[in-house]
Parts: sequence; C-alpha cells; structure tokens
Amino acid sequence: MAPGEDVRIEMPRGVNKRGIEGISVLYTTWPEARFDGAVGTIVKVDPRSRSGIPLYLVDFSQHKNRTAIPWQRQWFRREWIVAANAPKQEPVATEGALMAASGAGQTTLEGSS
Repeated sequence: MAPGEDVRIEMPRGVNKRGIEGISVLYTTWPEARFDGAVGTIVKVDPRSRSGIPLYLVDFSQHKNRTAIPWQRQWFRREWIVAANAPKQEPVATEGALMAASGAGQTTLEGSS
C-alpha cells in the first residue's frame, strides 16, 4: 500500500450473540468501525506511529460512498485496508450451516393419527 492508491476499509468480522455476522464485537465501538466498506485514497503513511504500528491516513472526500462516514480522513491499520478493486470476501458456508435444525424436517409426530 502506497500513497495515491485507492483502498476499501474492511474491519475484522465476527459473530454477535444472535449469531449474525458483522463487525467483530471487539471493534464495534471503535471510531474506525463507522468506515467499514468505505472507499478512499491513501494520503500518508506513518511507519512508526505512537504505538509502533504502521498507520495509513485515508482520505474519503473524493469518493462517493454508500457508507455514512463521520469525517473525511482517518488513520487505519494495514490489516483493515484492502485494495479497492479486490473482490469482497464472502463467508464460506459449512455443510451444516444450510441444513435445517434437528427435528425441523418432520411435520408430524410419529404415532399420531
């Protein structure tokens, strides 16, 4: 990732208490979570930030986003940034994820008349 490159923000994914996949509950209260799915341009790279983690300043002002972003620029970690033209990762369904719950396939009780 370099300055001038278009990127999309993808926060870490997880499952909430109700079993719905979305932004990991560890990150939902972070300000960066509001930018999930937004497309922007890298403006600046800080290789050694205050915490020693490389940070990327992303500018969203030149892009039309469906996401309601709260401000025009924000610093992000490298693991939250993907190339804008990269395909979105879709969750892969496991064999049991699409199956009916146990007993849901039966419509009548055995032995009933």
